[in-house]
Amino acid sequence: MDLPLDLPAPIAWLVDEAAASPGPDRFLAELGGRLLADGLPLAGGALTLAVPHPIIAHPTWLWRAETGAVMEALGFAGSPFSPAGRESAGRDWLARLGPVHEDRVGPGLAGPEPGGPGPDSPMLGWAGIRPFSPAEAERLRQAARFAVAPLAALTGRAALAALLEAYLGRRSAARVQAGALRRGAGETIRAALLCADLRDFTAIGPAVNLVSRLEGLCRPLGRSVLISGAVAAETAAPLVPLGEHELRGIAAPCAVFTLPDS
Repeated sequence: MDLPLDLPAPIAWLVDEAAASPGPDRFLAELGGRLLADGLPLAGGALTLAVPHPIIAHPTWLWRAETGAVMEALGFAGSPFSPAGRESAGRDWLARLGPVHEDRVGPGLAGPEPGGPGPDSPMLGWAGIRPFSPAEAERLRQAARFAVAPLAALTGRAALAALLEAYLGRRSAARVQAGALRRGAGETIRAALLCADLRDFTAIGPAVNLVSRLEGLCRPLGRSVLISGAVAAETAAPLVPLGEHELRGIAAPCAVFTLPDS
């Protein structure tokens, strides 16, 4: 006969429900709130993940027990900080709240064992309203042990989101993840387009063609900034009209504006 496991409430949540958290921010807030309700003297918490992103190397989520609010702090790839300082944003923030306890989440949490957590493993840290007792510190280590599986799932989803956002943009990435895109589907959007002289530029279409032709007028008109009539109609900023111009490959003449001289 199977007997029910009598697990502390935070551990039971980590085992049964935490993997379904919508994101690292909610995971941290839920876990912190449950540990607090279970009697641990928490002032705040921090969760740091490493994600494959060309700019953002290691986002950190910061939770404050007093308000339940979570904010995000970003660590950037190529920053002057050493790898050992990757969690410095979370650690420094926690240290301002009280005594700090941290665990690298992964196998071999007790120490640097073979096959243990590497430098890119998630880091889970807590600040106390007072120093943690040995028993309380052990309860936090136990929570970190049971956080391995749900954090692996969250890290995988965060990594996928980061890669999609890096190459598709946040809006399109969210649509891809939601399954809203299908072959042949498209969407018309209103946008202001900037054409810079990017050698061998990943962009095509009538709107891009118009912007490229406008850029070609900059030298003949002696202006470094040109604005189409469509964009000018959407702004309240004062602009200087430069007349209508025939543009190669564009059916109708385009009204052209520029910025006032400073």
